[in-house]
Amino acid sequence: MLVDLKKAVAYICPFCSNISSRMLSVFNFSGTERIQLICPTHGCHEVCVNIIMKNNRYKLDIECPLCGEMHSYSIAKDSFWHKDILTYKCPVAGIDIFFAGDENEVEKKLNESTDVYSDIDYFEEDYEDESFSLLYAIIDRLHKLKDKHHISCICGHDDIDFNIVNGNIILTCTACGKSKVIDTNEDTLTRLLNSHAVIIGN
Repeated sequence: MLVDLKKAVAYICPFCSNISSRMLSVFNFSGTERIQLICPTHGCHEVCVNIIMKNNRYKLDIECPLCGEMHSYSIAKDSFWHKDILTYKCPVAGIDIFFAGDENEVEKKLNESTDVYSDIDYFEEDYEDESFSLLYAIIDRLHKLKDKHHISCICGHDDIDFNIVNGNIILTCTACGKSKVIDTNEDTLTRLLNSHAVIIGN
């Protein structure tokens, strides 16, 4: 039943890098405009994640511990509560920064990522690289389109995941699994800046 739904969430503090987890239930979202996930480390208390419910969707604003930017994601309320595991990556680094789902699944994902989190200094070295700037510009444009629900699948859903594989961006529909490869080049950025929508499956 809906009243029994609860999920574990885990996130990384962008200030002190502490990995925190807590349980959320549907009751946390009743009568409030937003949920704030705060770093519990003594003396820190940084707001790491804001979750806002609007029009049967949750909008997650995650302060990234890797690139320092604020990343926004949107997911249907039903999908959030019914997925066994939900992860969101830093779109630039391609590394998971937020987890939600079954408590055991979240713990498993965290354990898999421990080595990655312990050695993320390499990311700073390539921050000014030209290819990085192009990739970031493309991802930024895609996120703006997604926030306006202008990225969708031919199956009719607009719950789209972003992943980075071999320097290119993969858009995947979480409903049917169809995907679209977005090449990282100047022509792609130009097309996206002049496009009002991206449709997976076309």
